[in-house]
Amino acid sequence: MRYQSLLRTLLAGSALVAFSTTTLAEEATKLDLITVFIAKVKQSLNDALGGVSVATKEDLDKTTSGKISGVLAPMPGVSTSENSDDPATAINVRGLQDFGRVAVTIDGARQNFQRSGHNANGMFYFEPEMMKQVTVTRGPVANVYGSGAIGGVVSFETIDALSFLKADEKIAVQEKLRYSTNGDGVLTSTTGAVRLGEYGGLLGNFIYRDIGDYKDGGDKTIFNSSREIVAGLVKGTLTPGDGQVLNISYLVNSDDFESGTATGTRYDNDVKAQTLAAKYEWDGNGNPLFNLTASAYWTGTNQEQTRLTGSPPNLGSVRVFDINTIGTDVFNTSKFSTGSIGHTLTLGGDIFQDKVEVTDTIGTADLFTPTGKRVVGGAFIQDKLALTAWLDLEGALRFDTYNLEGGGVSSNGQRISPKATVALKPFVGTAFSGVTFYGTYAEGYRAPAITETLITGTHPAPANFAFLPNPDLVPEVAHNIEGGINGSFSNVLTSEDKLSFRAGIYRNEVSDYIGGVYNPFALPAGSYQYQNIANALLWGAEFEANYDAGWVFAGLSASKVRGDDTTADAPLASIPADKLVSTLGFRFLDEKASVGARWFAVAKQDRVPAGSVGSDAYNLVNLFASYAPNDNLSFGISADNIFDTEYRTLLDAQNSPGRSIMFTVTSRFGG
Repeated sequence: MRYQSLLRTLLAGSALVAFSTTTLAEEATKLDLITVFIAKVKQSLNDALGGVSVATKEDLDKTTSGKISGVLAPMPGVSTSENSDDPATAINVRGLQDFGRVAVTIDGARQNFQRSGHNANGMFYFEPEMMKQVTVTRGPVANVYGSGAIGGVVSFETIDALSFLKADEKIAVQEKLRYSTNGDGVLTSTTGAVRLGEYGGLLGNFIYRDIGDYKDGGDKTIFNSSREIVAGLVKGTLTPGDGQVLNISYLVNSDDFESGTATGTRYDNDVKAQTLAAKYEWDGNGNPLFNLTASAYWTGTNQEQTRLTGSPPNLGSVRVFDINTIGTDVFNTSKFSTGSIGHTLTLGGDIFQDKVEVTDTIGTADLFTPTGKRVVGGAFIQDKLALTAWLDLEGALRFDTYNLEGGGVSSNGQRISPKATVALKPFVGTAFSGVTFYGTYAEGYRAPAITETLITGTHPAPANFAFLPNPDLVPEVAHNIEGGINGSFSNVLTSEDKLSFRAGIYRNEVSDYIGGVYNPFALPAGSYQYQNIANALLWGAEFEANYDAGWVFAGLSASKVRGDDTTADAPLASIPADKLVSTLGFRFLDEKASVGARWFAVAKQDRVPAGSVGSDAYNLVNLFASYAPNDNLSFGISADNIFDTEYRTLLDAQNSPGRSIMFTVTSRFGG
């Protein structure tokens, strides 16, 4: 609260002349993004054979939420689960979430925090202002990224000195101030970077965010939706030799908030989420047999909850959830030929360890989120064969193994998972040479989580049923078939415009799917246990397109997901509603200014298991605009949910925010 008055004064004045947060000229570059995708090989977004979407920091500035959910919402097949009384985010990809089914990484470091409760079972704390880019790969086609990701991989990359500094700058400082009306929220983000000559650069970022309880579209104040966040990032980028880059980053998120309902048990929460990551890359310095990447990381999330309700000894009691993950990942890509066939061969291995320690001297949190240790590792080989100018084949094998122990029991397992992809470019040499058809079969493997295996105890009254451990759980195995078409074109309607599109369908059958099973007939008051409920079947279709002609830009995405527990012949509870997202914008004043709108059309979701709560259909319209008089100053305004629609997304306990307007000023000094 201590910066709120100052920020409000500055931002109210700037809003009189503001049009936006930042120029949107970077939108066009999204069509040519180069990043690491499905095969751990750097390639254009348009060359990635599978369901892949990318969002950059500029996308964050089009939403007032200041949350990861605002960045991911336009992507097909991607949704988020959030509690209004907790800043953490859980990500759902193609109907799968929880317990690592969607692998989330920050600078390559896995985010495996989990706490049992009336919330998603797998969440992370990350300040999106630190984000440079996020890449979402949907489905188990990215199994080379490691074990567990049968739903997909969400990879965040933080800002760094060399991308922050302009070509002629040795040092630069940037200050962003922001005020949002719904919740009377303020943000300050200070970033500084210095170039270390020819040896790289160093960047630091400090963020303070404070927001009060927000109102939904029905003008109802959502209890305990406030939060105070202090976050920081230090990142060094070193270039020790030709073709070599070493990134070392440390980031910390400190979140302070209260959780619980007005009439139920409430806690004061102090969360500290830390990530320390190091990644070394060497491009071989001209030798095609070497393109090496080696990384190591530590992630630690500590949540301390102090009870605010009840009477002693419960009142004031403290429980602590502490989850640490350490890991490493090494792989090398070689390019060579055998006769007329070109090979891109990648070999690698990875391993990580989750260690969970939970203490609760009064209650049973340590039973519902049990203490334990899990080690998961694997190795893979992958070869992409360029057979002709119009035909590519790709094959991969991954070996996974795991060991889990805690509570006096243990479990382990191992498996080999294959992957095969065929890519056809039938129009090479014609005006449609940018079109690629692909088909993929891929398997994925997810080991049981510590909580799924070891959970025990009795649920608090009045629903005092028993939680039962299950050390006999076996891993889930995903069998995914998908096919699609990618297209990328230039000079479509005008000179130098660009159009790209991606469309695909998929069918993902998960054998030995792990789900919670409630038995009301177990004595004395029923029981709940994680079990292998035989098979789950998920299928759907996705579409995404972007067009940019400089003065006008547009985007369209759509997705339809279905999922069933085929054993019980019932829908899965985690399937998001069908959605259509469209974006239209214009640039003017030599592209120093821009205006745009985004429309979300989300269908009703009533295809849910008996006893589960679905969600109603809704439409949202967001507006954004921008004006940057020069390279060092920008002003801004954006508005979410301008019609103040009252709505709730599937799996969220509370309504989402109503109308919110955000004003931003960004200034920069460098030389």
